[in-house]
Amino acid sequence: MDNKFDNCPYCGRTVIKGAMRCVACGRILQTPEEQLKMIEKLQTKKKFNWSRLLNYAVMIGILWAFYYYSGRIIKIIKIFFKDVIHI
Repeated sequence: MDNKFDNCPYCGRTVIKGAMRCVACGRILQTPEEQLKMIEKLQTKKKFNWSRLLNYAVMIGILWAFYYYSGRIIKIIKIFFKDVIHI
């Protein structure tokens, strides 16, 4: 299991790994460049994923079609395999 916490180099208290500022002493733990990179990384994660929504909608549509047409699909399968299955 990877360690998610670190110690503040100034006061020695436990802080979350990658924190920008120590909660206990208030000292800045990252350079401004590192802070900007972290902020940009967090902002890019928040973008809405339209392709994932489309994939879910298509899957729901396919499942609904199977549910709605299940009786017809079973009849078709019985017609094609009536010699093999003997129903």
